[in-house]
Amino acid sequence: MQMELDYGRKSVEFSFDEARFSVLSTDRIPKTPLKDYEIGLAFDEPIGSPPIDELVSSDDSVLIVVSDATRATASAQIVNLLTRRLVQAGVSPASMAVIFATGIHRPVTEKEKVELLTPFIVQRLRILTHDAYDRSKLSAFGKTKSGVTVELNSALKEFSRVFLTGGVTFHYFAGFTGGRKSICPGLASAKTIEATHMLALDFESGGRKTA
Repeated sequence: MQMELDYGRKSVEFSFDEARFSVLSTDRIPKTPLKDYEIGLAFDEPIGSPPIDELVSSDDSVLIVVSDATRATASAQIVNLLTRRLVQAGVSPASMAVIFATGIHRPVTEKEKVELLTPFIVQRLRILTHDAYDRSKLSAFGKTKSGVTVELNSALKEFSRVFLTGGVTFHYFAGFTGGRKSICPGLASAKTIEATHMLALDFESGGRKTA
């Protein structure tokens, strides 16, 4: 049995023994990216939140958090539409910035910034970088109930509004990604990332916690 898996911009094919493994579904799900107007409708009627226009005003500064090149998300489309909507709501482009939630991944290259955000955004908004090891760009946000020190990028304190973007996908530690994962580990210090990942391990069994 042959299988093809997406890998970066290409794909990898491999074969396996059907007698030993079974595939849950061999049907390919058609890729149907959302159209701009569909995303606009989601901005108008978000789940569990007022519309974007009611969340910001002309006095606000906005930080937009996006995934790096290791995550397959529609950042270019989403950030462009979000930026335009924020401008319509009165927020000045000079009061906006984009930051990549890289966690402890390598920095985003200049070429990747353009690919992930489009030249339009890179030329018009301030693009911030996160370094989990740079103490000068980190701030303390207290401790969790389990005693983990929460250290995050200082930019989260410098803007009055923060918008998180990204995909919701399966994750071997967290169950599913999305939302708050853009903050931790995305914009956390290496120390905080290490501490939170340790919580997912079961040292008695030598594996991962199942609950």
